[in-house]
Formats: sequence, structure tokens, C-alpha cells
Amino acid sequence: MANLEWQPINPLLKEDGSFYSLSLEDNAHELKPLQLEEGDNPFSQFKVMQKTLNIQTAAKLGIALGSVNGSFKSFVLSYEAMLYTDKITSTPIGGKIYGTRWGAGLRVLLKVSEIKSNADFKFGAIAAAAELGLAKVEYEINGIGISKPSILKSLPGPAEFNFDSYNKILEAAEKVRRYMADNHEELKPEPFQVYVSDEINNDIYRDARSVIVAARNIISRNSLQEAISNAAGKYNIDIITGFYLKMGIANENERPSRDDKRAAIDFLDD
Repeated sequence: MANLEWQPINPLLKEDGSFYSLSLEDNAHELKPLQLEEGDNPFSQFKVMQKTLNIQTAAKLGIALGSVNGSFKSFVLSYEAMLYTDKITSTPIGGKIYGTRWGAGLRVLLKVSEIKSNADFKFGAIAAAAELGLAKVEYEINGIGISKPSILKSLPGPAEFNFDSYNKILEAAEKVRRYMADNHEELKPEPFQVYVSDEINNDIYRDARSVIVAARNIISRNSLQEAISNAAGKYNIDIITGFYLKMGIANENERPSRDDKRAAIDFLDD
């Protein structure tokens, strides 16, 4: 069974109460947040949360910036400073949503592309990479559940993302935290995260590359065991195994034949 993870989502809801960003799902009208009950404290916890998503998943959840087109190295980072509470169920809403995180606070979205480094980027490291010309970074700041104009004015406006804007964002997050701590009554809880299967974050680029890697291993006449060893931690093992089975190679120690090699070449040439 797939693992469950909290994922950021656009809190905008349609008239029927379902998530606007999930409108293209087959059962979109069923995909609603798990509601708060009377007496629930919607602001029982405070946490700074960070999540990295591939471009396609970010688009599906309604938090992508600009075009979703781009190389497989592009990703979206969501940085959230929130007062919140969790609602969880064992019977998923619409078969997909096991929980909803309601709250208010600050969400910063970074779209990182044109990456020239293999670093495992975190929020601060991305600022350094942008300043050094190692990545292109677009950003957007959203106040969730906050409508007071004066506090929203403390958020930095559009600018190049670098150390300066990074520090301004951190300063704004602290101002928002202090405001929320003293003004609970002015906050409106919104459904800003959902608890869903981690399968939602599948990367179609990574999967496509897994097929190519499998074909190239067959062309090199590597056994399935060797192909899996070569791909460990980098590519989808299930897809590589499935490609070998498609080519009629079920024994993980069997080396592909010359006919298998020609078939893999033909597959890549199609």
C-alpha cells in the first residue's frame, strides 16, 4: 500500500464544496475537505513546513507557477508558516482524501528550473543557487486565511529571488506569525493541505526516463539484476522490471539476446 503524505493544495473551493484544483479528476465533485466540527480549534498548532513537488503534481494541486512545461529537473518548493489543525479519517473522501489540514498563515511558492547543480535544494540553499546563477527561480507569496490589508503589506513584492528577498520573506513570516498569535479572531481557517497517497507525486519525466534507461540496459545486454543495480535510487525499478518483462525477460540473471537488443533499439527509434 502506498504511503500517505500531507500535500499543499490550493484552498479555493467550488460552489459544491469540492476542491477547484481537482476539477479534472473523474470524481471531482466528491473531492472535498474533511470539515471542521463545532468546537474544534482550527489554530491549535504552529509549524513551518516545507515540501518539494514535481511540476506536474504542483499543477494538479493548483500551486504551480507559470507554465508546467520544462525539463525533468524543474520542481516547485512550498514553504508554509501556518497556524493549523488536522482532521483525519480512516474512510477517504472520494477514495483519495484521508485528511485535511485547516489553517491560516503564509505560503511561499518557488519554481526552480534551469538547475546547474545536483544539490538537494532547501529554501535557503535555493536563494544561494539563484544568486550564484546555478538555477532560475520564480516565486509567489500568498496569505492564506488572512484578509487584513496592513499585515499583507509587509510581504515583499515581486523581485529577483536571492538572499535579499529570502531574508525579507523570513522577516515577513515572523511578522505574520506575531500577528496571528495576537489576532486569532480575525483569521479564517482554509483547507491548505490534504492527506493523500504519495502516488500523487509521481514524476512523469522520471518514469519516462526509467523506460529509456531500461531500453539502454537491454541494448548493453545487461541482466535485469544489473539494470536494477544501476538504477537504484535514481529511476523507477517497477517500470524497468516491467520493460524487461515486456521484452520477454523474466529471469533477473538472464542476459538479453541479440534479438532483444535489436527490439530495444527499434523501440527507441520509434
